[in-house]
Amino acid sequence: MDVGHEIIREQLFFRRELRERVHWFIKLRWGAACAGLLGLLAARLGGLTLSYGPPLAVVLFVAAYNAAFLMVGRRLESVRPATARPFEVFAHTQISLDLLSLFLLIHLTGGLASPLLVFVMFHVVLAGILLSPLSCYTYAILVILALGALIGLHLTGGVPSWDPRFSGPLFFFRPRFPEIVLPYLFFAAGVLIAAYLTTSIKVTLRFKGRDLMRVSRELEVSNAKLTSLYQMIREIGTHATPGRLMNSAVRNTALIMGVKACSIKLLDDDEKTLRFASTYGLSQDYLSKGAVRIDQSAINRRILEGSLYAIGHIDEKSYFQYPEDIRKEGIASMLCLPLRAEDKTLGVLCVYSGEPQFFTEADAEFFSLMTGLVALAMERLNREVAKTWFLNKAAHQLRSPVNAVVSMIQVLNRGYLGEMTGEQRETVDRCEKRLSIMRQVIDDLLKLAEQREVAPPPFYPVDLAEILDGLAGLYRSRAEGKGLALHFDIGANLPRVLATERLMDDLFANLISNAIKYTPRGGRIDVSLADDGDGRLRFEVSDTGIGIPEKDLPRLFSEFFRTEEAKAMEEAGTGLGLVIVRQTLDRLGGEVQVDSRPGQGSRFTCLIPAAPAPG
Repeated sequence: MDVGHEIIREQLFFRRELRERVHWFIKLRWGAACAGLLGLLAARLGGLTLSYGPPLAVVLFVAAYNAAFLMVGRRLESVRPATARPFEVFAHTQISLDLLSLFLLIHLTGGLASPLLVFVMFHVVLAGILLSPLSCYTYAILVILALGALIGLHLTGGVPSWDPRFSGPLFFFRPRFPEIVLPYLFFAAGVLIAAYLTTSIKVTLRFKGRDLMRVSRELEVSNAKLTSLYQMIREIGTHATPGRLMNSAVRNTALIMGVKACSIKLLDDDEKTLRFASTYGLSQDYLSKGAVRIDQSAINRRILEGSLYAIGHIDEKSYFQYPEDIRKEGIASMLCLPLRAEDKTLGVLCVYSGEPQFFTEADAEFFSLMTGLVALAMERLNREVAKTWFLNKAAHQLRSPVNAVVSMIQVLNRGYLGEMTGEQRETVDRCEKRLSIMRQVIDDLLKLAEQREVAPPPFYPVDLAEILDGLAGLYRSRAEGKGLALHFDIGANLPRVLATERLMDDLFANLISNAIKYTPRGGRIDVSLADDGDGRLRFEVSDTGIGIPEKDLPRLFSEFFRTEEAKAMEEAGTGLGLVIVRQTLDRLGGEVQVDSRPGQGSRFTCLIPAAPAPG
């Protein structure tokens, strides 16, 4: 983080503290003025013989300049000076006038025997709180000198002599030399000790404040990094190809770590070389060297063995296969970790900085977390790609023989090979039903594989209302055949959605057919499509069917999963329909919500982002 920025931020923090204390000082002075008036009133009621005019004038003077200070303070608050200097001058002015007024009151209420003499300590303490230690000690010395001058005036007769009516514990000797020296020295020592304690405590608190700000900055940085890491994992989780995933990972890693470059090097099948699979911020000249032989690169060899490796300064040639190219690239320090998932090493993730000794221990720990998450995402995608290939291959291999068997059964059913007995027809019908389920499984597998295609077809604006309206007639007749009431509520003038007709047709069909399948005769199904606001469309299917147990909701969108209640009610089913729904919405950037109660029914709500308005 920029040092200059942090210094300015620290200054702003302590300037705010000074500003708040200055305003607090003004409020405190109102209390002091009121206390002065009450004190004079109490003295008058107590029958104390005193000339009340001069002290009252001083108290009113304090109230008057405090009103002026209040206006100046509000002005400073509205102007918001760029530095703390105006507030410091403001504080000096207040303390100086307060001390002047206080010494006038001390003189008017008994001089050295005045009960107000102890209050000079408070201004020394306030100076220590509001201002620098030097200012605090300066005011302490001025108070001591002013008190010494007052003693001198008493001794020389320059002011009226000491009045015994104000005899108190502070100066209980008559102001004669040398008796007055010892109390004066004790009082001076007390003032200096107060200044020392106040400034010491303030300095300690100031250091604590700096430590608190440092911890606060570290927490802010950590929070920002974790937020960025979360967004990075969400982004790389949306990519369907390893190349796009790695490109997203290196770009986000470099930005989050605040470095000039990042790279992912993957192990070849022979595990003897590392090849750059994705880079960010590295020049083509640097990458043109090609693969890195592990036996010629000590650093990569040690990384692949499983240890984090950080180099604060690129100066040891034996670590690198091409050390001169690293210096030419402007790399001064680097941090590398193996990409490992389930004890399998995929390659190496490195970040590069142009500054020596750039990476801290905290950076290394955070980078270790990032590396682990990237490796898991890569391994997950590799498995998804392998699964997609297998599903596609298996479905295509199964489709031809199943279609052939279906054709043969149709030949039997139509009597081309002769009439069948009742028992034979029942057996053939059961076979046809099983084959129908198998064909549905194959179709769903192909749809699932299509969802995971490396290069899916491009999206374009489609009219969901038109698609849903086209399906309404088909599903109404199916529902009526089962004795169900099916109602459609399709909004008008709905915004379009970036998708394909086939994708949305599959989404609608899966949810509506499930509702028909798992709602008993006499039930009701409601299908609605409306503008949800906030740039989204709401597609909702609710039924009065068998419902879904709460324990099964977390697994509802897992492949091939069906609840026991669903299996008991309907034998046919693949457990892939809701998987297709979830993956469709993931591709569209939408979401699906489920609300269900066993025996009462279910409600599936799909929130689908609308296409941006043209222009």
